[in-house]
Amino acid sequence: MNEIEKFQAYLLSRDKSQKTIQGYAMDLRQFQTWLGMDRSLASMLTEDVRKYRDHMMAMGASPNTISRRLAALASFGQWGTDQAHLFSENPALHVEPVQVTVLAPRWLDKSQKRKLLSAIDEGLRTAREKYPRLWLLRLRDAVMVNFLLGTGLRVGELCGLMVSDLTIGERKGLVLVRNGKGRKQRLVPLSNEMRKWMGEWLKVRPEAASDRVFIGQRGEPVPPRIVQRVVSRYAEQAGLEDVTPHTLRHTFAKAILDSGANPFEVAKLLGHSSLDSTARYTQPSEDDLMNAVEMLGKEE
Repeated sequence: MNEIEKFQAYLLSRDKSQKTIQGYAMDLRQFQTWLGMDRSLASMLTEDVRKYRDHMMAMGASPNTISRRLAALASFGQWGTDQAHLFSENPALHVEPVQVTVLAPRWLDKSQKRKLLSAIDEGLRTAREKYPRLWLLRLRDAVMVNFLLGTGLRVGELCGLMVSDLTIGERKGLVLVRNGKGRKQRLVPLSNEMRKWMGEWLKVRPEAASDRVFIGQRGEPVPPRIVQRVVSRYAEQAGLEDVTPHTLRHTFAKAILDSGANPFEVAKLLGHSSLDSTARYTQPSEDDLMNAVEMLGKEE
């Protein structure tokens, strides 16, 4: 096994996710290519990491990309120091990262959210009146999008929901997210509106071998790519651009914060392991900055 494979085995033993392991391996291979195949990663020096950072900056790599790759090198260097004894000190430890300007994620404002919901309602009415065979799928689609907006679930969490994960009563409801990021479970309360949407879908949901809440025409679980297409279709009909399932998650988070919830509550609802992730929603978004510049132009 080479150094990268040994490092991957170590990460696996520490129960890191496959996504993290594969991402680190890819970043390390890119560094190996830059370093040259005549040198092993075990020969990595602090000066190599510093030159690699400067090389990425000169090539126009984004600050986020540079920071991610440096983080992979730092993690490898720490393993190489503590576990594999390749280095006497982590070679990436004292390399200054690139400063990243923190902007809030993109969310929908109230007007954009209304447009999206109107497009969903219109799609349901049209299907019921003109395409009754499509109505069941359109109802499923409408519930999926509303559920993303009303719970802040990640798209993978939505697709993984089982019917048994839902508790829906007249006065309260809960959804159990079993496979959140980092294998963390959490409970998310359901508003009255979310309970109505889900209740309507469960009444007509076809019987299927799968226990997944959202299924396709043949009873198969709906994959994330289908949810992404559904969101894109409704966004296009609403005249909105660059709207993804994650945009709806951000919209939920921003709405909850604006309603007066504290960051700890929001972090728990979203399944954040750190308040740093939640704090992003208190920063100005790209749209906020653009609007500020537009207002300045109008004043002049």
